[in-house]
Amino acid sequence: MSNLTKAQEAQFRELVIAKHGEVFTTSRQVAELFGKRHDNVLAAIENLECSDEFAELNFKVCFENSGLQNGKPLKYYSLTKDGMVFLVMGFTGKQAAQFKELYILAFNWMAEKIRTTHELTHWQHDFARREAVSVAKGTEHGQGLARRRIEKHALSQEQAAIHAKLQLCLNLIGEEAA
Repeated sequence: MSNLTKAQEAQFRELVIAKHGEVFTTSRQVAELFGKRHDNVLAAIENLECSDEFAELNFKVCFENSGLQNGKPLKYYSLTKDGMVFLVMGFTGKQAAQFKELYILAFNWMAEKIRTTHELTHWQHDFARREAVSVAKGTEHGQGLARRRIEKHALSQEQAAIHAKLQLCLNLIGEEAA
């Protein structure tokens, strides 16, 4: 999904949320994107004919305080990718088809960002191990010290590249979690 435009990436950040390595959306976001009233989306979720186990895993009831109704808690659902797909498969029309495709792209985009961050973390750990070996060998003898000087330059360039890529991914993930 590296061919996404910046506008698509920005749009996807609004569609899906990432926290603790999990990707999800809310019933409010579904209602907004499909141009439906939120109470109708809540009713659609509550009337789904899925197993209790599936519902428990993919639809978490949540509440938020409303400043508009004297602090009365307002119900909404947090939906996993599977829950969202199950729900919107019942929606029809051209707009529904377009949004189904967009949501699939959004979830896949976020999963790719998370996967890339994990890969960079593993790359960083591998780098730290190789750096430690290089330092240890450099202290053993003269040839090791000469090799260490050469490796140090290459490793410092690699470390800068790792840091830049990791920082970019962390910034993207941080924006989604906010």
